[in-house]
Amino acid sequence: MSFKPVPESDSELRLELSTLAEALKTLASTLDLDSVLDRLLYLTNQMLGFEYCTILLIDEDGTRLTIAARYGYPESIVQEVELAVGKGLTGRVAETGESLIVADVSKEKRYLAGIRGARSELVVPMRFEDQVIGVFDVQSTKLDVFDERDRELLSVLADIASVGITNARSHQEALRARDEQSRSRALRREIALARTFQERLLPRSDPQITGFEIAGMNLPGTTLSGDYFDYIELPHHHLGVAVADVSGKGIPAALLAASLQATLRSNVENLYSIATIMERANDLFCRTTAPENFATLFYGVFDTAGSLTYVNAGHNPPILIRGNGTLERLSDGGTVLGMFPGHTYDQGRVRMLPGDTLIIYSDGLSEAHGGGEEFGEKRIVETARRATGSTARALASMLITEADSFADSGSSVDDMTIVVARKLGR
Repeated sequence: MSFKPVPESDSELRLELSTLAEALKTLASTLDLDSVLDRLLYLTNQMLGFEYCTILLIDEDGTRLTIAARYGYPESIVQEVELAVGKGLTGRVAETGESLIVADVSKEKRYLAGIRGARSELVVPMRFEDQVIGVFDVQSTKLDVFDERDRELLSVLADIASVGITNARSHQEALRARDEQSRSRALRREIALARTFQERLLPRSDPQITGFEIAGMNLPGTTLSGDYFDYIELPHHHLGVAVADVSGKGIPAALLAASLQATLRSNVENLYSIATIMERANDLFCRTTAPENFATLFYGVFDTAGSLTYVNAGHNPPILIRGNGTLERLSDGGTVLGMFPGHTYDQGRVRMLPGDTLIIYSDGLSEAHGGGEEFGEKRIVETARRATGSTARALASMLITEADSFADSGSSVDDMTIVVARKLGR
């Protein structure tokens, strides 16, 4: 860009060239946006000698101007100025891309008062690849001090600043992208470790109890599950079976599920009454979790005589399919855990006969959505009846597979957990 007015002296020309060279040096020496902006404002003051300089950048939505750097302006004034594209002198330049020289701001209707005593103003656009990205604004307390040479010099500095700002922004975006990728990789590693830990909390094999065949499965809706199932070996060859569903998804739900599992096990080891165990678990869950967190839990104890004593804390009632085809639902108990401290629970008892099948499941199985409807209890029963004569593990696998296939592709799938118990013998 050529300068039409000639500098008054060689020293002025040397100062201008030195300042521009320093600006280019700044551009090449750092990719820190704040450092670039602050240095350019300082050089502008040194070259033009005016008291108040600002660099304003257009927001991503293209409607507002943000003061990215300032020289000479107190913080209080900066906060009071309304800056919008199209309003005021700076907004006008941002909108049109044409620079403005105002000899007397008091005679300019578009002028928005910023500093006390301002008399004249020079505003030039900052462009990158023909797009206005902001404005360079200089004000003075003297009348009519800006001329065409000032406009030319400030325009050159604005062009330099535009390149520096764009490079610094690109660098910042690259750093943010790298950081996000790094955080994403770290999160994936943490989730993988958490899933491994969670899998270790699930039973590794089917339990052994005289007269029964029992099998369970868990299919998380995400990488981590808020469901869990557990087998607890008890005295006299009895077996405790738990199926729980904690509110929420992902890591928080998985942590709460692990906590609930530990709470239940610790109480089972010290108490006999199933109702009392559930009451203790509920009180502890209420004390250690936020009010919005809760869990449903079915816990029952099988004995070798074929009886099941249980408490249902707000869980889907397990379905007992008798050998003669009739259905029973195990609903005795009380409300969900974690919401009402001091709540008491009732316990139920059923006797399972040879040929009976008990299906304990979480709502992720029954509420799997497909074609505008849920998989539902009816399909669970139909699947179980088709699988007459199959093993407990085969039936559990069949139910999980059919419910998962039933769900619409891309729909939000909840955790699915199931435990199947078959009474053996004639």
